[in-house]
Amino acid sequence: MEIWYPSHIEKAKKAIKSLVKTVGGVVEVVDARAPMATRPMDIEPYFSGKVKMIFLNKTDLADPQVTNMWIEAFSKDNMIVFSGSLKEMRNARKLFDPFRGSREINIAIVGMPNVGKSTLVNMIKRRRSASIGDRPGVTRAVQWIRVDDRLKVLDTPGVTYPKIYNDLLYAKLGLCNVIDVEKVDFEALIYYELDLLCKIQHTVVEKIGEGSTIMERLENYAKKRGFLLKEGALDMNRALLTVHREITHGKFGKISYEVPIDYIQS
Repeated sequence: MEIWYPSHIEKAKKAIKSLVKTVGGVVEVVDARAPMATRPMDIEPYFSGKVKMIFLNKTDLADPQVTNMWIEAFSKDNMIVFSGSLKEMRNARKLFDPFRGSREINIAIVGMPNVGKSTLVNMIKRRRSASIGDRPGVTRAVQWIRVDDRLKVLDTPGVTYPKIYNDLLYAKLGLCNVIDVEKVDFEALIYYELDLLCKIQHTVVEKIGEGSTIMERLENYAKKRGFLLKEGALDMNRALLTVHREITHGKFGKISYEVPIDYIQS
């Protein structure tokens, strides 16, 4: 499937690999709605033997029962697990407490685009100097940040895959805004997303509008919202993009896109 993969991502992977020997631990920021899908698995081998934390961000958008299942699953895998929503967190520096000791330590922060790395970095820096937003790819260079006299963090750009061949993974990354819908064939991506939701949360699709098919529901949604082109035809592109944004921003409720057993069975 098509995915936006600018050159700075490959450069970032090389930089992370070269600097990994200087860090004692790593914080993987993932989206709580799809924690495994949003783990950068192609750089996982870089951190073998390092103290590792999984931070499930955006829990305010995820099913809390499913999030608890993920916390238990990751804990059994001998990882430090922290969950929450950076939007609601007052002191992000406490994330690093499990790494602290009598000596200075360097910690890498890694994750896919738009999972919350830049927000976390800005919170620990206590100023809004890095670019943040709801679009992937806003951090483009590796940088060291001094937190205090015993902690430095390595801020890294979001890393993802150059190609995706699995339609379920493609849909999950779209629903987590790891893939920028404006830089791919958004119509195909959003239909993949809706197909996934039909299988795991069919009530969400039913909320879009009346109809026996996804297309009928989208058409009725467009009519209800008054999404019309100049000639009077339904503006289905606008309908698709609006539905995507409303689902990903929690307007249709708290939704998790995967559960741990999905990966045990595979």
